[in-house]
Amino acid sequence: MRSLPNMKRSLSILILLCSLAGWVSCGGGGQSDERPADSQMVAEHVDPSTKFPQQLVETDTLQIDRAFVDNAIQSAWETIALTDLAVQKATHASVHEIAQTMARYYRQLYASLLRQKQEQRKADSDSLKKFTDGSREALEKLSGAAFDRQWIEKMVTRNEAAISRYEAEAAAAKNKDIRKLADDALPVMKTHQQQLETCRTKLQ
Repeated sequence: MRSLPNMKRSLSILILLCSLAGWVSCGGGGQSDERPADSQMVAEHVDPSTKFPQQLVETDTLQIDRAFVDNAIQSAWETIALTDLAVQKATHASVHEIAQTMARYYRQLYASLLRQKQEQRKADSDSLKKFTDGSREALEKLSGAAFDRQWIEKMVTRNEAAISRYEAEAAAAKNKDIRKLADDALPVMKTHQQQLETCRTKLQ
């Protein structure tokens, strides 16, 4: 039988060894080898469906394309309505001529935009057929030279804004068909702008 002092010494050594083992397992000595618990690893798991930066950029750009088409459809419809109004009410020959020219073009553009919308599986544009401002109502109350001048001013502003939107879309569009549509429309719109500004000068 071991003596009591020997048993105490053995017990002390055992306690010391256990302490050392625990110290090492907890990262003693400044070298950590920690591993997250299973629950933490599950929590930190990256879902493969998560969008990465490039995917986020592409998704945002596609949304911009869709927003552009919706906005362009609305704008084209309003332009058609305003040009038709000028064809009916304009008294100056130059105003009547540019209104007819723009009406023909915007009907073609409107049809092209609707085709793009259908390709994106969007809803029909009938819900958009309402003016976003009171421009038509205000013009309907005018006649003669006053109508001609106000109509030209309105169209110069509208067409200038349309050119800016189409230039931005032509530069940023992800959809190549929409980019081509914007590229093709810009020269025509810029020609319209020159004609509108020339007409405005004649009316001054």
